[in-house]
Amino acid sequence: MARFCWAMGKATLGAFVAVAVAASGCAADKGAAAATTTVSEDDVFNTDDLLVAEASGSGAAKVGDPATLLKVARDAVDKSRSHVKAVADLIKEIAANKKPTATGTTIVGKLPYGKWTGTKNGVDLTLWVIRTAENRLRYVLYGKKGSDPAKALLTGVFIKKAPRVGGGRLHVSLTNTTALFGAPGKTGSMHVWFANHKSDAKGRRIAYFNVKDVADPQGVAANYAADAIYRPGAGGRLRQIYVADIDPKQQGLELFALRVLWKIGTGGRADAIYANVTAQKTTKLADAHECWGADGNRTAYSSNPADPNNAKEGDTSSCFAFAQETVPETVATTSGADPDPELDTMLADSGAAGIDSADADKTDGAQ
Repeated sequence: MARFCWAMGKATLGAFVAVAVAASGCAADKGAAAATTTVSEDDVFNTDDLLVAEASGSGAAKVGDPATLLKVARDAVDKSRSHVKAVADLIKEIAANKKPTATGTTIVGKLPYGKWTGTKNGVDLTLWVIRTAENRLRYVLYGKKGSDPAKALLTGVFIKKAPRVGGGRLHVSLTNTTALFGAPGKTGSMHVWFANHKSDAKGRRIAYFNVKDVADPQGVAANYAADAIYRPGAGGRLRQIYVADIDPKQQGLELFALRVLWKIGTGGRADAIYANVTAQKTTKLADAHECWGADGNRTAYSSNPADPNNAKEGDTSSCFAFAQETVPETVATTSGADPDPELDTMLADSGAAGIDSADADKTDGAQ
């Protein structure tokens, strides 16, 4: 199992790089009420709250080595973080703590907007932030290269609770980023939900849909999702799922699901399953459990069936204060989702959960 996890770490993470979405338009929300008549730097959410850096390590073969499942989790978090960062840094560079380049009202609907402009790697950037209601803001980030038509790198909605904090849903297109920046060489989309309105916890959900290599458009699409909650200075939790044709010898697709808990200065644990998924049934192929100490080194490991490369060591039934968790086979579906109920609550409280896909896709008003 550990060998699989090590391979999955590289396969899962090498599969993606991110950012951008498409379109342009000028019809505004009908009947939208926006009592505040301006848009300012306070309406640009704190992009740093989406980004948490984690150190990585090598895989374990025995107790005392750097934990394997911890490495898979850290690598996945770091990869998805880099994808979010690619877009968030564009917003940060041109708009964070800066007054808008221009302000006004939209042509249709007369909604207040702020517009920021800048350039990155030869791409001209324009960020529109349009107030569609008192504390609701539409985001559209366009990129334009030379005389080519502008492409929307990001669309979304931010629900503002206080200056720069609240909740939101952002849509990014891997296809358009490849067109503008030459990377990541992928097609498909990435959706990001976030809640940064609490001082003691930050939440983020990332979902990739129908990701393919540009060079292999007929290949099997991969889906990937990750829920993360970070408690600054304390610890956090992570759930992630990857669904793809991992083993071509098997009929259907394969799924790798991982749940992680950790406490800074103490240690943590990971519980994982590997399953075959077809339209007819789900077959669990393996599971694994691992504990690690404050240094990130393995303190216990077990798997079923037994792993020839990693013997059962220690007691994985309890890692410090964290009891063993069995990842249910019910998560083994082609949707690639294992939602964290605590994150669900955070997103609902921030307003992010109430933003539907169609609203997050809109470019209305960014004329």
